[in-house]
Amino acid sequence: MEPAYDVECRPSVTLIDALYSPDGGLPRDKRALLQQLVSKCRCVKPDEADLPQPVRVAGGPWQEPSWGAAHALARAAMGRAMSCLLVPYATEPDWPSGWLTVTRTTEAGQDEVKVHVLRHPDDIPVFWRGLLIHENVSAEHFFTFTENAFPRLLFADSLRLHHFKGAYAEVLPWLVKLLGALDDHFTRTLAECGGDQTQVVRRFGALGLDISPESPNTKKNAKAWEQRNVGYGDGTYRCEWHGKRLWDRDRVHFSLPIAMYDDRILIGIFVGHLAI
Repeated sequence: MEPAYDVECRPSVTLIDALYSPDGGLPRDKRALLQQLVSKCRCVKPDEADLPQPVRVAGGPWQEPSWGAAHALARAAMGRAMSCLLVPYATEPDWPSGWLTVTRTTEAGQDEVKVHVLRHPDDIPVFWRGLLIHENVSAEHFFTFTENAFPRLLFADSLRLHHFKGAYAEVLPWLVKLLGALDDHFTRTLAECGGDQTQVVRRFGALGLDISPESPNTKKNAKAWEQRNVGYGDGTYRCEWHGKRLWDRDRVHFSLPIAMYDDRILIGIFVGHLAI
């Protein structure tokens, strides 16, 4: 840990100052929390795979990574989802936030590794979404990660991934993409479009996603309309929009923003196809 204590975590403030000095810019309770978190960091004993070798991103210049970044890349090459924290003001490396493909120099020549870079707390959900894909998280553990991956969504207790017609491995990439887009964009897009459903559908289409409200025929069918009602907490909410993976199968039905839950969206039904 010795080199880490000398790293600036704020301009002109090293980690050791932030941890222990009243002049480090952190309130006392935040310093205590930071001390507790740092004490939980595990010690890594480097092996040959962790030796820093030149890397580059998106055809940029070759750079030698830190020992920590080299270790993260080595773990990522073994199939683990890894994130590297870069302070927002750091100019080197000039890697953007998000999932990146890093080209590494290896004994055999070169390889490519996917790794996540975190520069701002708002980017944290993107890491957890990528973890679901990169580590091929099983259906049994999918909902363990949804609170972190999709913080603006609510999930009904009745949801089951085997209710889709497609196999889990086929559905997972589309499902993560759809839920991520709903989390990031749906509430804001509704407001920007003034509730114009056609514009909302078009904007999500530009993201490569097929979503739509229920048709007038479905709304006239009392039995079919009732199927869209989903219980959550002490209330019942109508999931009157849906996203579809294919034209004839695999639907995710979801609600409009719910004021009681800070305008979060309820993901209410996973299904092959409901009645219309």
